[in-house]
Amino acid sequence: MELDAVLGLMSQYGVLILLVITCLEAMNCPGMPAGVILPAAGIYAANGGMSVFLAITLTIIGGMTGTVVLYLIGRAGGYPLLDWLNRHSKNLRKANERCSEFLQRNSFQKIFIGRILPVVRTLLPLPAGAFRVDPVSFMTASALGITCYNIVCVSAGYFLGYLFV
Repeated sequence: MELDAVLGLMSQYGVLILLVITCLEAMNCPGMPAGVILPAAGIYAANGGMSVFLAITLTIIGGMTGTVVLYLIGRAGGYPLLDWLNRHSKNLRKANERCSEFLQRNSFQKIFIGRILPVVRTLLPLPAGAFRVDPVSFMTASALGITCYNIVCVSAGYFLGYLFV
């Protein structure tokens, strides 16, 4: 999705479209890159479409909604799949054990950092759900990571939009 398309959607459907777009982006839907969506929200705010605070808030809510959906999908469907894979492949069983240990040990810090890193941020909820990472810890770390990431990206768009548009 290109910058003009995102700005056009916000102009046409209002700022609540940010909830939908950021939710889809958090669910790793193709064509929904945060690197375009979040700065576009800032540019839209810089041009008077909404406050930058509202843009950040809506993108955080959308991101957390998508995160919860993916975590629940991982929690509901991931464990049976992992169990089946573990029974059928010794190598996958070892890899799954290492991944589970990785996510369980110091999970708050790892999830927080993972939610800031591009690509990792949208993939992380599925294995976290499948490996039964504590939901409160996962959601708290995710919320903090998403908040930091979105503040930086939306603010960058806001300042660029304010300077150049």
